[in-house]
Amino acid sequence: MLQPLLLFLFATTSFLQAANEAPDLRALAKQTRPAVYLLVLQDEDGKTTGAGTGFLVSSDGLLVTNQHVVAEAHTIIAKAENGGLFPVTKIVATDLPNDLALLQLNAKNLPYLTLAPDGSAEAGTRIAIIGSPLGLEGTLTEGIVSARRQLPKPPRDVLQISAPISQGSSGSPVLDSQGRVIGVASFLLQDGQALNFASPSEKLRRLLGKNSNPAKPAAQAALKSPTTYTVQAGDTLRRISRTLEKRGVSATAEQIRTLNHLSTNSIIRPGQILQIPPTQP
Repeated sequence: MLQPLLLFLFATTSFLQAANEAPDLRALAKQTRPAVYLLVLQDEDGKTTGAGTGFLVSSDGLLVTNQHVVAEAHTIIAKAENGGLFPVTKIVATDLPNDLALLQLNAKNLPYLTLAPDGSAEAGTRIAIIGSPLGLEGTLTEGIVSARRQLPKPPRDVLQISAPISQGSSGSPVLDSQGRVIGVASFLLQDGQALNFASPSEKLRRLLGKNSNPAKPAAQAALKSPTTYTVQAGDTLRRISRTLEKRGVSATAEQIRTLNHLSTNSIIRPGQILQIPPTQP
């Protein structure tokens, strides 16, 4: 009986060492940054009203962020590390109690992050966060999981983390030493020091599982309002339609004309803001 017990103890010790090893931050940043996006939030006039962070969990553009980030958004643009811009075509699903949201980008073959096994984020686990605090894209911070807690009002499981986060970090991936997602940065307590909190990846895995079938009604929730387009010099409605198509937004010249109450001989001018019908799911 002694030998199996020793093997078990050795395996357990090895697992704990792997979970608590210090991340190679340079390698981790290089590996994960391409899957993390700055989210730019705009109102119906095309004015930027805020920013947050999101990250891809599939190569075909399924992006995770906080529900509170997108709750009041009229238009959401996801900006990649390489400068690529991707309009969010729909909100796939939300989990209000755990402050999670799934968004869809019109894209393919993109780098994405994977989830860590359930329960792997224990107190003392070393972590890193990549996000956009105050709009500063690709910001890397590090720390540990300080504790797992259950908040009473409303009831909610969270990870307490020591890695610094700020406004704009909401929706950032909390990563283990292997670059796997163990949580989604959500909020901080301003009256404390290094009191930051994240939704554990178990909650995200459940939300992804519930919405794995694209035919489900929850996956058909479109953004609640049209997007906007600012007219550039030399633009015509047909040219605008072609430009939008390259960005993944399908809108014909006639649809744009009708939505903006333009007559057939109307002149559009640089700087004019046009309403654009949202892409249908």
